[in-house]
Amino acid sequence: MEDLPFKKEIFQRHHSSFPAKTEIWPKVRLLFGREGIPTDLSHLYLNEDGESWANLGYWENTKEYGTACANLAEYLGKLAGLNRDSKLLDLGFGCGDQFRIWENTFGVNVSNIYGINISKIQTEFAKRRYDGKTSSPNFILGSVETLAEFEDNCFDVVLALDSLYFFPDRNNLVREIYRIVKPGGVFVSSEILFSDRKISYWETFKRNLISRMAKMSRDLKKVEGIVSEYSAVGFNFEVLERIDPFVFPGFSQFILEKIKSEKKIPKRLAGRYEMLGEYFGSEKIKKHFEYWIYKVRKPC
Repeated sequence: MEDLPFKKEIFQRHHSSFPAKTEIWPKVRLLFGREGIPTDLSHLYLNEDGESWANLGYWENTKEYGTACANLAEYLGKLAGLNRDSKLLDLGFGCGDQFRIWENTFGVNVSNIYGINISKIQTEFAKRRYDGKTSSPNFILGSVETLAEFEDNCFDVVLALDSLYFFPDRNNLVREIYRIVKPGGVFVSSEILFSDRKISYWETFKRNLISRMAKMSRDLKKVEGIVSEYSAVGFNFEVLERIDPFVFPGFSQFILEKIKSEKKIPKRLAGRYEMLGEYFGSEKIKKHFEYWIYKVRKPC
């Protein structure tokens, strides 16, 4: 993604050449377009047949998107200690591909999996995959407010697979997670956080613009903010690991290659993916964002 020009530079340009002869306006239209938003099904273009992953993936020892996404889902499941007796809630489940990983790899009973998603189209897509089967996950169409419907201490595990940076009202969310997790239970998340680097006002402006374009939450924090937030409600940290070297570059390489090889991707969506891929593979993202995975436990 190219740096946007400073205000002074903008106004110094000749009026007749702005914006018609600049490259900035097509990029702005792509940035704030409706293509590729987190709640639609645009990500299906990135998947092989039968898959519908939408996370950024964990790219150690693979170049395949489905494998990288499954790796990240398995990473969360392993940290959470999932097993056949686990009753779990997934926050922002997308199209639910991770449910198969948690069922097949860790033996979780699919009827003990609950998932919340604000997207109606994704929820309906996920439900259709279990048509005709004897049991299925509990798909819940709703937002953070839906958590209030759960009783205290009702889940062994709460998970958030590459989703929490889209959730608003983070403080309330953390309090609700603590309330619904059983004593001794855990919450595990993999997510984008703000970089810990000190950056200029201009870089902050660009980071905020990118966050808005990606429909990220206005509550996004740096890692120390996350530690303070969970500790304040009573959680104890057990794992806190920065993993963006295994996330951002691999996703960048994949998506840039995908838009070259996959001719069915609509032009505007391909343009948005191209900007996304270039940004994730650049040095600029290191100024703005990091990727972390962490595990917190509620005391017994």
